[in-house]
Amino acid sequence: MRVVFTTWAWPSHLYALVPLARACRAAGHEVIFASEPGLTRDVLRADLPAAVVGTDVDTAGMVHEYLLPMPGANGPAPRREGKGPRVLRMLMAHAESMAADLVRLIGEWRADLVVYDQVTLAGPIAAAVTGVPAVRQLYGVDLLQRARAVLPDAMAPLAERLGAGPVDPYGTVTVDPVPATMQLPPSPSTGEHRVLPVRYLPYNGPESRQWRPPEPRRRPRVCVSWGHTIAKVDPERFIADRLAAALAGTGVDVVLAVSAAQRDLLAARADLPDDVRVVVDVPIKDVLRDCDAFVGHGGAGGILTALAAGVPMLLVPQLPDHAGHTGRAVATGAATVLSLADLAPATVRDEVSRLLDDPEPRRAAGELAEGMRGQATPAEVAGALAELQPSLARH
Repeated sequence: MRVVFTTWAWPSHLYALVPLARACRAAGHEVIFASEPGLTRDVLRADLPAAVVGTDVDTAGMVHEYLLPMPGANGPAPRREGKGPRVLRMLMAHAESMAADLVRLIGEWRADLVVYDQVTLAGPIAAAVTGVPAVRQLYGVDLLQRARAVLPDAMAPLAERLGAGPVDPYGTVTVDPVPATMQLPPSPSTGEHRVLPVRYLPYNGPESRQWRPPEPRRRPRVCVSWGHTIAKVDPERFIADRLAAALAGTGVDVVLAVSAAQRDLLAARADLPDDVRVVVDVPIKDVLRDCDAFVGHGGAGGILTALAAGVPMLLVPQLPDHAGHTGRAVATGAATVLSLADLAPATVRDEVSRLLDDPEPRRAAGELAEGMRGQATPAEVAGALAELQPSLARH
């Protein structure tokens, strides 16, 4: 079987697809990963073959428009264009960029299956044009189902230009790594669609550096990390160092996990307290295995990675989708949330202290981790996907 994986050029969306893409390759299937030029380096660093489709879109600029307002900020209201959720403008910009090239790739490569990130609408459009099954993989809570009523109409003009009729944005089947108790229940407007639960195996980027926890361990350890998105969209919104500094001197080990680019931001700011340990380009899945709490920005990848490790969380969302993922995590009992207006150092310390002292968040996180381990592995899901295309005679 030949499988095209696709997402637009944003590393966290690639990361969610890597375990299943690797599982398909390990099962003997041919895999190629198609994205805009800006993601090529990350795809190759994930040890996957890359194909370039479309051109780069100013994703950071558009995401900047969706940032939740900072306390006391003055300025014009966020720009809104057209009907429906504002995020549709960004999703369709990527679909317009990628879809035609993706159609050509699927045809020339004689693909049997397209696996697409849930917000990469070029995937189901190109699959419909070429007549191959389309598999949607979620990277987090299925927030886009809230736009289910407007998605087909938004996609229709592009699909028609490329020769397809109506396109179902949900594809043939949905691969879902989110615990059922955290996932949004299907809304009546989504209709019935097949779901394949999959065990969440964290991939947080190239594993080029090893985590070495300090020994011996005598007190609780807290990991602070801010993902990749926010520092790229607005460096002033990168506040992980501020939160880590708030926890210094409170009787916990503080590990601040950053990327190389974020380390450069730290260097331009005031020095961190001596008892904050900074680790650079170490996957947070490795750090969290040895931690008692996680402080993050509410991104889906960070939340699922912490849950897979059974670690309770304090989350500070800065984008609407962060707020959506955070709200579902809080509903499970495994997380607590602070708004951007509530980040006084004493408040941060109190919330982290509660996470460490109250057994309920850790119990809830541990139950979710156990449930996640009981889901089908990516290898098992790869086998189920092969059944979607029973006739491979032309290969």
